[in-house]
Amino acid sequence: MTPRGGEKPARRAVGIRDVAREAGVSVTLASFALNGRGGVADATRERILATADSLGYRANPHAQALRSGRSTIYGLVVRNLSNPFFLDVISGAEDVAHDAGATLLVVDSDYSQERERQHIERLAGYRVGGLAIAPVGTGESVRFWQKLCPDLPTVVVNATAEGIDGVSRVSPDSRQAVELPVQRLAELGHREIAFLSAPEALMADSDRLRQFRTSARRLGVKPHVVRTPLNLEAVRNATLKLLRGPRRPTALITNSDFTAYAVYKAARELGVTVGSELSVVGHDDLPTSELLDPPLATLRLDRRAMGRALMTRLLEDGSPADHQQHVELVERASMGPPPARDH
Repeated sequence: MTPRGGEKPARRAVGIRDVAREAGVSVTLASFALNGRGGVADATRERILATADSLGYRANPHAQALRSGRSTIYGLVVRNLSNPFFLDVISGAEDVAHDAGATLLVVDSDYSQERERQHIERLAGYRVGGLAIAPVGTGESVRFWQKLCPDLPTVVVNATAEGIDGVSRVSPDSRQAVELPVQRLAELGHREIAFLSAPEALMADSDRLRQFRTSARRLGVKPHVVRTPLNLEAVRNATLKLLRGPRRPTALITNSDFTAYAVYKAARELGVTVGSELSVVGHDDLPTSELLDPPLATLRLDRRAMGRALMTRLLEDGSPADHQQHVELVERASMGPPPARDH
């Protein structure tokens, strides 16, 4: 029977039985050769692989997972996919995954611990080969994943996950990412500096806040900690409240270039000039940050390298190994001396 419209029937996908038949071997032997297992003579393995290639055979990852208990699909849970920082991390991870013949499944918790937990349950149900996660909060979701999948590799991204063993941590050098701007602002004469941080229950990188307080104390700077959800509207409102205060700080260090945009907006609404009346420092050096008015001072780091590092650790499945990405301070016009104040 001719298909409707004269179309040719869809071609059936080539299966392992087709490869075995064409190569003149058993299905078991073909499976061993295609999955890199022993017990196959070199010449036979080469013949089977050449046959598979000529037939256009592609392994079924779900079938592989059922046979081996491991998958070539890996999960990545981020907490804020609207932040362009994570897009570059994902891109770097995808480069490594593609070269390894693996698939990266990315989901967004949107700073919701409940949603994060649901994602982890589903990924465990899909029998992914490992999980990278930028967790919300102190890392309870990481412990939950380890309980569900105790033998699979786990990579924690942009978080301290204190007290959690058996994980690799991939993050910027948080000590330098805070010390560098605080040090430079102090050199410029700032004595009251604000620091943007997530609410305590949602904060994943507590090491940054500790470093801020340590650096401020060492340099004789009065620290102001601004706790706010890290979306643009919440940061804007928190900045408005800060700048309307009776004695506002003269500088503000944000957690990302993304949230620095909201700081600019709030300052503009109040007629506060960024750079001369309020110094602002971002983190990430996004391509658009240099185009702001004034250009945003920030921390530069290779975000794609972080993605490559996390994916490599998922694939290696060896002993946990941490990766700290080098950062450097990029000074631009949003950072300057503090304004003179009347006494």
